[in-house]
Amino acid sequence: MRVLFTGGGTGGHLYPTLSLARALLRADGEAGLCTAPRAPDDVQAPSSDAPDEVLFIGARGKVDQKLLERDGIPHVTLGSSPLRGSSVVETVGGLSRNAVATAQAMRIVSRFRPDVVVASGGYASAPAVIASAWLRAAGLLRNTKIVLLEPNVIPGHANRRLARFADEVWGGYDNTGTSHHFREKFRLIGIPVRPELVTPLSQADARRSLGLQPDGFLVLVFGGSQGARTLNVATSGMVAHRRLPAHWQILHISGERDFEWMTAERRAEPNDNRYSLLPYVDDMALAYRAADLAVCRSGASTLAELAAVGLPAIFVPYPHAADNHQRANADHFVDHGAALIMQDELLTSDSLYWMLMDTAETSKLQGLQTALRKLSHPQALAVMVERIARAKVGSLGSAA
Repeated sequence: MRVLFTGGGTGGHLYPTLSLARALLRADGEAGLCTAPRAPDDVQAPSSDAPDEVLFIGARGKVDQKLLERDGIPHVTLGSSPLRGSSVVETVGGLSRNAVATAQAMRIVSRFRPDVVVASGGYASAPAVIASAWLRAAGLLRNTKIVLLEPNVIPGHANRRLARFADEVWGGYDNTGTSHHFREKFRLIGIPVRPELVTPLSQADARRSLGLQPDGFLVLVFGGSQGARTLNVATSGMVAHRRLPAHWQILHISGERDFEWMTAERRAEPNDNRYSLLPYVDDMALAYRAADLAVCRSGASTLAELAAVGLPAIFVPYPHAADNHQRANADHFVDHGAALIMQDELLTSDSLYWMLMDTAETSKLQGLQTALRKLSHPQALAVMVERIARAKVGSLGSAA
């Protein structure tokens, strides 16, 4: 079984496929459906006794490459780029780069000869999916199956365009399946997350591991790998100018970009709130387990992870996300009683303070947590691995 993964560019398009790739490779040492292949620079056509393999084709970028290397996923990066430019010149340049990337993908895919292609959307997935579809149409990859993984509530631009080539489309929300682009191909499976996110540690032990006090009410503020300027400014101002309840703690993961000025500001404006500022946390499982409430963006991976661990949240959707998909993600959770929402343009130190004070009631948090777990799909990874295994008998794409 050879499985080709493609996607990336943002965490929402990268993390789910990383989780699935790791499940296939079974990094814990148990026998998996696939094993780690040789170096991707030496991709060759398989012989009859070739080992099962996984390969990832992604976009060039520090975040994508760092995560792929961290997880030991063999990968190749291409110079693809978004098609939607802010000018004609940028758009033409994007088309040119994607044409080159597709030609490169043709060579890689034809040599790797995957049984299944799993694409998670985003501009990074287009070259490999198009190359696979063309090679299949030409009879060079007769039995290859193409699967799209849509991590957002509203299908992204790339997946809408690539759906015509797909045998199946996997998603985590019933609303996603109503898109006319997907029709009967959609399967409500869930969005895969890393199993280790659900840690056996107690909340107190998780806090101690992060250097925090083991007791009290803890708010986790984070904005993704790059941080979120609006969240950082509002949280910094709230901590500096508001006296929070004595039993509260704030764990603020700012991202590297804003960490320096925020650290300087904390030194200049000392306060008696229990506030911890970090540029990043390597193990988000600890941060999730330590927290009672999160304040964060509403990207696809964040929503899936919060649902998996049952951590209530106040979502502040990124207002400039493509197709305003973060707002749609947040609205879906709010409509199910599983989260609260604050518009980015309305977020200030004062509005954040009062919303936290209102949300911190135990009964309200319990209600959010109960609704949140109903949106979780803990078996998503296992179901996806099983459906990929169907490709061995040619039944991927048949009725669920």
